[in-house]
This record gives sequence, C-alpha cells and structure tokens, in this order.
Amino acid sequence: DLAGTYTYTITGVAPCPDSSASVQVTVNPVPDAGNDGILAICSNQNSVDLFASLSGTPQSGGTWSPALASGSGIFNPALDTSGVYTYTISGVLPCTDDTATVTVTVTPGPEAGNDNTITLCVNSSSQDLALLLGPNSQSGGTWSPALASGTGIFNPAVDVAGSYTYTLSGSQPCDNDSAVITVI
Repeated sequence: DLAGTYTYTITGVAPCPDSSASVQVTVNPVPDAGNDGILAICSNQNSVDLFASLSGTPQSGGTWSPALASGSGIFNPALDTSGVYTYTISGVLPCTDDTATVTVTVTPGPEAGNDNTITLCVNSSSQDLALLLGPNSQSGGTWSPALASGTGIFNPAVDVAGSYTYTLSGSQPCDNDSAVITVI
C-alpha cells in the first residue's frame, strides 16, 4: 500500500449520522548499505573512496567504522591499515540499520628512493649509487644500464657518465618504482 491518509467511514442509520476516522500512514524507506566489497590497494597509491568498493545500490550518507584518518570514507593507504570497514545506513523506526563491509588489503609498495646527481672525476674512488637513493630506498632492485661491477657500484675508471635507473618490481596491486641517479 501507499503512504497517505486513509479514512474509514461507517454510514449511520437515521437518525444517527455517519461516523469516520482517518489514519495517516507513513512508509519509511528501507535503508540499503549495498553489498560487501573487497579492495586490494598498494601502500603508495592515491587515496580512494571506500564507497566505490560497495556493490549493489548503496545509499549515500552513511558512516564508516572504524574511523578513517580522513574522517570520511576516503581510505589513505599511507595512513589507514588493512582490515574490515563497516558502512552503516541508519534506518528510521520501525526499520533497522543496514550494514555492508569492505575488506581492505594494503600491500607494501616498492620504494626505489629519490632521484639524485653526483659529480665524479675519472680518478675518483668507486661510488655505491644505492647510497644516493636516500634512506627509504629498498634493496633488491636492478640498475639500467648495467654497470661494469654487475651491481650498483659505479667505477669512474670503467663506467660512463650518464643516467642510471634503479628499478624495484612491485607485486600486484603495486606498480614498479624507479629512481634515477645521474653521474656527471
């Protein structure tokens, strides 16, 4: 049935008049938080709205718990952690609340480090280029073009000045990361 005013009338028999009563019917919408979702994200990716990971027809305006660093439904993989996040749409009595969850898995992304430049002379001592990548650089990457040492050690007597790219491979959902050391 539809919401509205419904009137019930009893026809009176003379000399009694008709009698009626009205009832206002309100139909509250059923809350819909959508269907559960999954989000696989890399630690160095941009922030994403968890709402986009819900399927079905979720209603906007709900709340997320536990609370995210953004104070909203925006998940920042640099600040927020892997876990189950619950989206709740409040119901208006007599309807109850509806919830859906997003299970988030944050995969640590590769960190090649920072670009840098070094000036060396032909008679300078060998230089470990990895030391120029900065403190956040992870080991295990590859140098391109390859150095004579077969590692990241630049020997000015045999290696040519130029740009050397250090690349770390990422595992899904992460992309590769790279940094360039320029030797002058």
